[in-house]
Amino acid sequence: MEPRPVSVITGYLGSGKTTLLNYLLTEPAMADTAVIINEFGEIAIDHLLVESAIENTVVLENGCVCCTVRGDLVDTVLDLDEKARRGLIPTFSRVLIETTGLADPGPIIHTLASEAALKPLVRLHAVIATVDAVNGNEQLDRFAEPARQAALADVVLITKTDIADKAGAAALRRRIAALNPGAVVREVSFGRIGADELFRHGHHHRDDDVAAVYRWLGGDHARVRDGRGHRDEGHGQHTSAVGAAALTLEEPIAWEALSRWLQSVLSLRGGDILRLKGLVNVSGCPEPVVVQAVHHLLHPPARLARWPDADRRTRLVVIAQGLSAAGLQASLEAAAQREAA
Repeated sequence: MEPRPVSVITGYLGSGKTTLLNYLLTEPAMADTAVIINEFGEIAIDHLLVESAIENTVVLENGCVCCTVRGDLVDTVLDLDEKARRGLIPTFSRVLIETTGLADPGPIIHTLASEAALKPLVRLHAVIATVDAVNGNEQLDRFAEPARQAALADVVLITKTDIADKAGAAALRRRIAALNPGAVVREVSFGRIGADELFRHGHHHRDDDVAAVYRWLGGDHARVRDGRGHRDEGHGQHTSAVGAAALTLEEPIAWEALSRWLQSVLSLRGGDILRLKGLVNVSGCPEPVVVQAVHHLLHPPARLARWPDADRRTRLVVIAQGLSAAGLQASLEAAAQREAA
């Protein structure tokens, strides 16, 4: 059996995460989904038809399995899998995990990627972040959590657009695009987005998918902006804001040099690196190599079948907090030059 895809829903307090979940739980397309939430009190289970209940788990009439966290995430997933194997709950083919409003999804991503007991059972598919169109700009200015959540997302849902100022919502969309240039951005009202539409987006599911990787690297690579939408002109200044840096190398780089650079950066500043992903032109390798990391965790590299276009440069996007884009670019170039010399 293939590991089940996992989608993580995150979002700051009041951003519409619970409204989204309540809508999704009514969808017939959720029939084979297990949803892990913090507590039943936050979700309007009472208006849904409950087919059966066992311990911390309820089965809705549409076949969706809904459960609360039991112990930690590892215990909860193992418990769900065991119940399905024993026939106590319906089998499920995907998992949806809700985080708290103040949670950094990074540790969940790390757990899913590194916990040996989970690897045969689940794999990360996508991180989905809700951002409030009414208060999102102010929250990005005042708090670190919303920026970190949006920076780690594959899909960003801008909520409450029906009551938000149009100019403010447009400014928020531009900020998210600058903060996370590869994210799919959708506007939703009252949490109304179909499960099939939501779950079809995701860049974690296949590192060898040329189109998916290229979309994540999409946008203007010459443009580097911080999380407040301000251009980083490359003067080497450090900022506490979360921002996206686009790094490039014109010439191929030896894998040993890139590996040492990645290990050094992640070892020294992994706590500040929310996400790193890109295509690398490795010396002696005709195909591009995909690298990606979340915080200190470096995923195994994957070789694509082909380059997505005629551009053969190494292209990395680093979403980080408090790091200089110019400093990252200079260190990458120095690593490549040392190996070449």
